[in-house]
Amino acid sequence: MRFLYTCILLAICLPAWAKNYYVNSETGKPGNNGKSVSKPKSNIQDVVKLTQPGDTVFVMNGTYTPECSVCDVLVIDRGGKREKNKEKYVVYTNYPGHHPVIKFTGWSGISIRNGASFIKIIGFEVIGNNGNVKLEKALMQPQGCRNKRGKVDPRYNGNGIIISSDGKRHSHHIIIAKNMVHDCGGGGIGAIQADYITVEDNLVYNNSLYTIYGTSGISFYQFWNSNHIKGYHNFIRRNKCYYNRSLVPWIKNCRLADGNGIIVDDFRNKQYGSRLGNYEGRTLIENNVSWFNGGTGIHTFQSDHIDIINNTAFCNSRTPGINAGQILSGLSNDNKIINNILVSDSTVMINSNYTNTNLTYKNNMHYNISHPRRELISITGEGCISGIYPKFISPVHSIRANFGLAEDSPARGKGNTKFYSKFDIEGRPRAQGKAPDMGAYEN
Repeated sequence: MRFLYTCILLAICLPAWAKNYYVNSETGKPGNNGKSVSKPKSNIQDVVKLTQPGDTVFVMNGTYTPECSVCDVLVIDRGGKREKNKEKYVVYTNYPGHHPVIKFTGWSGISIRNGASFIKIIGFEVIGNNGNVKLEKALMQPQGCRNKRGKVDPRYNGNGIIISSDGKRHSHHIIIAKNMVHDCGGGGIGAIQADYITVEDNLVYNNSLYTIYGTSGISFYQFWNSNHIKGYHNFIRRNKCYYNRSLVPWIKNCRLADGNGIIVDDFRNKQYGSRLGNYEGRTLIENNVSWFNGGTGIHTFQSDHIDIINNTAFCNSRTPGINAGQILSGLSNDNKIINNILVSDSTVMINSNYTNTNLTYKNNMHYNISHPRRELISITGEGCISGIYPKFISPVHSIRANFGLAEDSPARGKGNTKFYSKFDIEGRPRAQGKAPDMGAYEN
């Protein structure tokens, strides 16, 4: 009866022009039309070519793997559109109550390419190939710093969910939400030369270990102006990024690099001969928690119009030789860093301020666990607090960490009253009419 009710509810909620497709790796068959729960497809890729704007693909329990060792599990090269002021997304999501797993050994688990736009990816667990890799072999992989022979091997460099561009076709209006992305040799979730990208409510951990390219947990790179509308185009919010780090040197300089929790890089399009010009859209990074990553917790580089608001960064920059800080902006203009909590340890930097212009830095809390009275700070500002521990509930070295604020936390009620995230990482509304808490959690 409950099953019947769910099917009726889904049918009622969908617009008349939309269709549902169903995929089940355990019970599906290639000959099925995929239009009902009783006749699902067995392969998600088989449904892509059937979708039209507004359609939803429900993926059921099972482990979905690539057809060949270097293949992507899911390549999405067609999407939705905007029609008569209505946005018709193609949605790929878990069937209610189900937990589909995408497991890959190739270049990516899910790849959005060829300018496919108006797409949502919701509710998947994406697992890379780290479990099958030994560090000593990764250090000797083809085209790495120790071995310039052979072709680059995707077993060490695969990305979990990637939005890419061929230089001529660019994706826009993509939402990646409520996914678990982990154990990828390359990056976790990435977008390249795109616009209007939202990455929210994801758990991204243990990525970037074995790649030669210097990737991170969540990465936006060289965005492209699909229009010149002012205001927020992109959102990175309510994500948890943990233990993303690099163990293999970056081929550009043969040093360990990146492995950041979250990075926005080269929105000015100055690197590698890009001709896209300065990206004009604004990006909001809010209510994320980033801890024990090899690189920074959150940072921007050569990227303008970024607001980093109400985030928590704890004990990042774990990789030897990387000591940029917890949350920072570098070589950027018109960025805001407000209401964040930045905690470091040992001799690790808390923040830096490298060649920024028009940087607004207010109401941030700084603390160094090892040297409370000797924080390594390059910038502070109005409303900032230093030398006092923020008192988290349970900041442990695992995904079970809880960075909510204790009742007597000095970060409570000390946020900026004019510029703050209206809701916290759990969706709770922040204080109205009085000072909100610092960090990702509101109590």
